[in-house]
Amino acid sequence: MLISDIPRKNARLYPDRVALIDGDVRITFSEFNVRVNRLAHAILNLGLNKGDRVAVLSENIYQYVELYFACAKAGIPLVPLNFRSNSEELSYIIDDSNAKLVFFRSKYLPIVQEIITRCPSVTGLIGMNQEFSDLLFYEDLIKNSAPAEPDVKIEEDDIVVLGYTGGTTGRPKGVMTTHKNLVSSCFNAVVGIGIKPEMIYLNVPPLFHAGDAMAMFAFAFMGATNVTLSAFNPEAVMKTIEQQRVTHALLVPAMILAILRYPQLSDFNLKSLECIIYGTAPMPMEPLRKAIRILQCKFLQVYGATETFVPISLLLPEDHVLEGTPEQTRRMSSAGREVIGVEAMIVDDDDEEVPIGNMGEVIVRGDNVMKGYWRLPELTSETLCNGWYHTGDIGKMDGDRYIYIVDRKKDMIISGGENIYPQEIEDVLFQHSEVAEAAVIGIPDDNWGEAIKALVVKKTGSTVTEADLLEHCKQNLASFKKPRSIDFVNDLPRSTAGKVLKYEIRAQYWCNRDRKV
Repeated sequence: MLISDIPRKNARLYPDRVALIDGDVRITFSEFNVRVNRLAHAILNLGLNKGDRVAVLSENIYQYVELYFACAKAGIPLVPLNFRSNSEELSYIIDDSNAKLVFFRSKYLPIVQEIITRCPSVTGLIGMNQEFSDLLFYEDLIKNSAPAEPDVKIEEDDIVVLGYTGGTTGRPKGVMTTHKNLVSSCFNAVVGIGIKPEMIYLNVPPLFHAGDAMAMFAFAFMGATNVTLSAFNPEAVMKTIEQQRVTHALLVPAMILAILRYPQLSDFNLKSLECIIYGTAPMPMEPLRKAIRILQCKFLQVYGATETFVPISLLLPEDHVLEGTPEQTRRMSSAGREVIGVEAMIVDDDDEEVPIGNMGEVIVRGDNVMKGYWRLPELTSETLCNGWYHTGDIGKMDGDRYIYIVDRKKDMIISGGENIYPQEIEDVLFQHSEVAEAAVIGIPDDNWGEAIKALVVKKTGSTVTEADLLEHCKQNLASFKKPRSIDFVNDLPRSTAGKVLKYEIRAQYWCNRDRKV
């Protein structure tokens, strides 16, 4: 089975069932398949061939879902762009992927026009929700194209999504996800979550994230309904759940905390909500307990990565026991157990499995693991070593194979569900003429999971202030990557080899925490 088979299968099985809801827009599976076919033909008619890339810059709208499936049918890998990124980051990704078309929501026209001058591969711009006199328009492409299935031979090893994730070198790296990878991920999610055709899933996190895209595909895989919400705010989420009778939603911990703080929470009828899926960052225990009590639905945690198109393990609803034994209470802080199609192992630096309860790197294998990194063969070989994907997460496993994530081997920060790599921020700080040294870490934050903190050594005689450096970062980084605070220090702890010992720096902020993430 291929991802491109999903719309056609659902159109046969559930022609009149609603596939997509976006505000007042409701599209049945029969209509959805025809629209996806037309869009696939339109993309090919614009001169693209199988294997060419298409980028999309948009918040969650129903056209985004259509584009995912249309590209899959056309044999065109989709490059989802993070709309929170700045123009330099976006132009790098478009240029690195050699995307030929850019689909965009109208609000991003200024930044698209800015970055397009640096991207010679782009041959066309398509407005998704608004018509522009000198650009192509999404609905015109659909209206003027054929409704038949595209005659493109798709193989399970063909790339369906080229999703870029942060890189330790400061440059994002493209993760090549194939039809086989994504279908496997769908099976893992369907079995683990227990997805059924009558369910209604709310897409709240951005569809450019593998987490929400995975869930969207998995619910569509079973003929369930997808509801799109363009931006998160507690009222909009609860109103949509109430109006559309949503049964499932994926929320990052920061979103759950915002909902719990919303004063009018009790005014909404959320009885249709069967399960909240959460992940991308650890969830503090007390807010999790509070959420279970107040929202009165099941909770399910997912642990994964872009490289696995997310599901590695699940902490199932039956593991969320509020008043349980010490063992049950402890397991609520775990990432659960492997999904059905994934094998996980905890290894030492020599890739040897460590004894139960010992810490080491989490490595996994399964059909959902990526094909590799785009144009980065050495990094691919290093990451997919001996047939296993090396996550870079430090964890341990108990006797029942519950996985506990305790730290990160890679120097990554997760804030509000976004993966942030310190070196990129450090590089920007080093560009300031009065910075001698800089180290960036994540520190505990009850709202965002982690907040970005920079420690800076000034050059001799410098008068630079925290406000100066924060403004410098604001001008050169996406807003979510900007440090929340900067501390000035006389020196940074280093190893005998001269490497900054970040674990020593982090220790003072995480000393009272069981987990170091």
